[in-house]
Amino acid sequence: MNAPWNNEDLRRAFDADFDALVSFASRSKARVGFAYLRADGQADLGRPLDARISARMTHVFALAQMRGIEGASHLVSHGLAALTGPLRAANGSWYAEVVPTSETSATPVPRAILSQRAQSAMIGAAAAAILAGHEDARTLLDDLDRDQDARWWDPSYGAVREDIEAASGKCSPLRRLSTNLDTAQAYLAAWEATGQRVWFDRARSIVRLVGEVAARCGFVLPDLYDEEWRPLPPSCEQPPLELIRPGDTLPGLGFKAARLIGQTHAILTRMGETPGLWMLDTATALYDRALADGWTDQGIGGIIYTRDPTGVVAAPQRMHWVVCEAASAARVLAELVEPDRADDLAVDYARAVAWADSHARAGAGRWIHEIAPDGTVSMHVWEGRPDALTAARMLARGAAPIDLTVTGATARAAAAAHRSSVA
Repeated sequence: MNAPWNNEDLRRAFDADFDALVSFASRSKARVGFAYLRADGQADLGRPLDARISARMTHVFALAQMRGIEGASHLVSHGLAALTGPLRAANGSWYAEVVPTSETSATPVPRAILSQRAQSAMIGAAAAAILAGHEDARTLLDDLDRDQDARWWDPSYGAVREDIEAASGKCSPLRRLSTNLDTAQAYLAAWEATGQRVWFDRARSIVRLVGEVAARCGFVLPDLYDEEWRPLPPSCEQPPLELIRPGDTLPGLGFKAARLIGQTHAILTRMGETPGLWMLDTATALYDRALADGWTDQGIGGIIYTRDPTGVVAAPQRMHWVVCEAASAARVLAELVEPDRADDLAVDYARAVAWADSHARAGAGRWIHEIAPDGTVSMHVWEGRPDALTAARMLARGAAPIDLTVTGATARAAAAAHRSSVA
């Protein structure tokens, strides 16, 4: 297939942007872990240490190490030190935010919470670190596995919970689809790193729940649900989270869900197991609906963030993670569908990449996280550029096999390069 992800010029451009992204992200290194990075490239040391951001940066640097970028191994070790030390809670879990008091200790923020969003990022980071050769990360991943069983995994739904109050141990009734998609992605990386089937089975269970939710919701995905996985009604008292209100749907989640369902389908096929008959139909339906609801030619074009329950645009911002997921979903599904449809997906991929290049980058490696409809920088959710992982994954995916996560594919490529160098 003459697809854009097979184009050598685009691959070289992606490689150069990945290297620049890592260089920019390395500025986030703080005394403990990695700090929130402002748009000017300066670390915001006045903020508490955010476990999710620090873990995601650690994951980026593990990818960089596997790709042979000098100095990345040290950054991975630095990130692991924060995850295994100051962020640990006395009860054996991990705080979502702390204020470091030394390189090995920290004080939890007031009204501290334990967060699955943070833990999923830690699982992904630990898995990537193992694949990059950091054997000490295995202990961290084992500890995270035990905590998943003890606090986060809900076997009645085959999915994960959201937040727990650190002081009381009270579990929030809120469930988020975005957290579960992040978790499924991290579980797949953990499976690749350890070979332990339980990680894959958990990811598959989440993907199955997402498929059920998608079918009930007409393939438009809200992010916010109650304990029984019913979408929160617009009339409920839950305040907006990152501009997402109860009842709002997110095209970006549709793209991400489509990609993960497609990848799970490809993994099962590679293992000689039969994918569910629903999987490909659901993935393509999610993708089609996300594209129809998300892409707009108004203003600077691109993909809007949310729509309200009546279909009206609620948050018109364009998020960098959404366009990256759109491109990645098109890339994965193109390997699974009929040739004519694959050609259309290649066009979608090229359009998403071109839009990102024109509007979501302020220069090599400097991705703009949130863009207003007129093309200016918006800061309702993202005040700076603290997350490098979403863009790094899209850049690193390239033409890698879709039956591997980006982390697993990067590790395989690194191993092949090493074998070639010693042959």
